[in-house]
Amino acid sequence: MPRLEDAEQTLLSSGSNLKQRTRNAWDSFSDFALRDNVLEVAVGLILAAAFTTVTTSFVSDILLPPISLLPFFARNLEEKFAVLKPGPNYHSHSPNGGKGEGYNTPKQAKEDGAVVMNYG
Repeated sequence: MPRLEDAEQTLLSSGSNLKQRTRNAWDSFSDFALRDNVLEVAVGLILAAAFTTVTTSFVSDILLPPISLLPFFARNLEEKFAVLKPGPNYHSHSPNGGKGEGYNTPKQAKEDGAVVMNYG
């Protein structure tokens, strides 16, 4: 059976060993993180996120409102969609009160089981 001094010595040595391994892992990580390539990628991702937000805001707040005023576009551009594969009740849904074919909204088409592509 090990003596108390031996157990204490084992604990002390394992504690200093753990400290050294942690320091080595941190040094390795900091060497990796501070390389030029990693910093360039991080800056690039931040710039891309900012550019995406600016572009989305420009298109939705500045560009689309005047385009929606043009007479050959529908007023609600968010509801534009194309039916790729009609559902089983495609002929009964009609914008003309039953005298044609089609769906009024993308939600109506999806509920009927149609495959739609939203482009608005």
